[in-house]
Amino acid sequence: MMTVFNFLGRPRTIDDQIDGRKISWLELFYDLIFAVVFSRITDGLVEHLSWTTILNATLIFWWFLWGWSETSGYFDNHGNGSILNVIIINVQMIFTGIGAIFIPEALHGNYTHLTIAFLLIELMLAAVWFGIAHYDRIHGSASRVWANVHLVSAGLLIISQFTPNRWSIAIIVLALIFNLGDVFFANPNLEREYQQTNMTHVVKDSLIERYGLMTMIALGEIIAGLYEAVAESGQSVALSQFIICIILIALVSGSYYLILGELHITLSSSIKVIMTSWLFILDIFLIFGMGIALHLALDEATLTLKLAFSGLLFGSLLVMWAIEKIAVSGRGTGLSGILVILLTLLLLVAVAWLPMMWMLVAVDCIMGLVIVHERYLAHRDVITK
Repeated sequence: MMTVFNFLGRPRTIDDQIDGRKISWLELFYDLIFAVVFSRITDGLVEHLSWTTILNATLIFWWFLWGWSETSGYFDNHGNGSILNVIIINVQMIFTGIGAIFIPEALHGNYTHLTIAFLLIELMLAAVWFGIAHYDRIHGSASRVWANVHLVSAGLLIISQFTPNRWSIAIIVLALIFNLGDVFFANPNLEREYQQTNMTHVVKDSLIERYGLMTMIALGEIIAGLYEAVAESGQSVALSQFIICIILIALVSGSYYLILGELHITLSSSIKVIMTSWLFILDIFLIFGMGIALHLALDEATLTLKLAFSGLLFGSLLVMWAIEKIAVSGRGTGLSGILVILLTLLLLVAVAWLPMMWMLVAVDCIMGLVIVHERYLAHRDVITK
């Protein structure tokens, strides 16, 4: 058995941290499968929009992004070029791809097949963390807690397969809550680890970069939807809207990297680290939802859809500013910071009453002002230093 493991290789231990770690091609390859996940959710919502499909899409999104975040966190702390890690990340990609096949039926409330894919992801991660507990003496106790939490969630998923539909969805939600809260169960063990190794609680730069790449995949899904809209219409008005929307996507991307791209986040506990990490995921969710609202508003420019688009865009900016405030002491505080937030909200809501074309132009201008404001803050910080 040891000969087999020597051939497959071993994960890095938690104290074997790589300064300035670069994202590997293997991680980038894994991220690409989520373009399929986003596309399947988007197509299902656009074709059958209702409160039921919206709620199911939210649950599906967070399940898939939890799996991505857990696998990414593992690879950031323990990943290397060993055959074992190549197998782990590729198997996770396969399970994710299998799950994406069943997204359309899950959007309508049938989770039977998708739950099996989630169960495979859950069991795979439980096995991974039990393996880390065996190889990594320092990280072993926390890893065992995570593995046991995943086994509990796996048990809940199995139970959901044998319960009526209304109860099965509630059980699937409960399993997700267990997964998202695993750090709370492991926190005492993690704190002992950090004291033992003198490590600092940080959201690692490499993970921040991964969040940025996933955000760009979500923005790419918006662009793909815009191409489809123009291809179906072919009118000059649609082409003009397409150009304005592409500018908007570029401005959102620019705002994201200007606000979050250069942050170095140091915190005081593992719980604060995971909560900040979930803020990054929340921002991806809001940007993804904004893209769907934009797609729908271009098809049918109702006030409700336009307000939903503006609200999701503002929510995304608000989360970015919250993360920035966590990372940069004094940034965005005081009366001026509050006024900027309120003014942005007021403008984004007000422009929803404009015709769609002019609304898009106005939103582009607002996002341009956001970028100018952030550049001013960055320049001011450099001068004050």
